Amino acid sequence: MGETVTSGGRPVRLERMGRPEIKNVVLASKKFDPVNSDIEIRDLYNEEDGFAVRQDYAGAYRARFNANLAFFDRLDGGAVWPPDDQGAHPLTELLLADFLVVDVSKPFSEDSCFEIETALLAGRDHTTCGGRAPNDDIVDTLYTLLSTASTVPASVTASIARPSRPHTGSPTWWPPTRTRRTS
Repeated sequence: MGETVTSGGRPVRLERMGRPEIKNVVLASKKFDPVNSDIEIRDLYNEEDGFAVRQDYAGAYRARFNANLAFFDRLDGGAVWPPDDQGAHPLTELLLADFLVVDVSKPFSEDSCFEIETALLAGRDHTTCGGRAPNDDIVDTLYTLLSTASTVPASVTASIARPSRPHTGSPTWWPPTRTRRTS
């Protein structure tokens, strides 16, 4: 996991590498959250270890995820993510564990963002490396996942057609190179 932490004294996490736009899109709105509508929890959430969320705040995060994910699911007038018997959204636990997932044993694809996660939810094997490609329109991909339970093709748009300066060519860093030491 990558992160930016202050040095000296008590370390403070300024940012961490997790799944794209979870804090800015999924956790942003307070108005749908019946439990925490009076507090901003994104900074608290950003301080969390993506692999081990503090139990003191886990309920607050779950309430915000459940409320906002239900809102996004209903944007198209339907609901593809029905809550469980306790009202929990099916994506809450998956997204609460906020770390970027990449499988270096699988091939790169421009459309691989959230592919590992959607394969897990569908009970099938993933076929790409996951992660996020430089030209991925992550907001459209995320909105499509939240409202249609799919990511490819991205069918929900935030009206931004492409990056202002698209990356050209295939990534030179993929697949990862392995060096073998010989004596």
